[in-house]
Amino acid sequence: MGLPQDATTVTVKDGSAVVTDGPWLGARHAVGGFAVVEAEDLDTAIALAARVPQARLGGAVEVRPAVKYY
Repeated sequence: MGLPQDATTVTVKDGSAVVTDGPWLGARHAVGGFAVVEAEDLDTAIALAARVPQARLGGAVEVRPAVKYY
């Protein structure tokens, strides 16, 4: 998983995806889990992240690129 500074954060407001660069800076800095998915491009990954319940219910989903560190 990529580093937090490489993240794109997705939240949903009024039914539309809101995209910001960088990690989520919400009131509670907690990881509720993670999933690894393959997407064609960043736009496809953002569309998928916007469908996750956490993004729709006041939280956020971070989208990070796959990175090889070795």
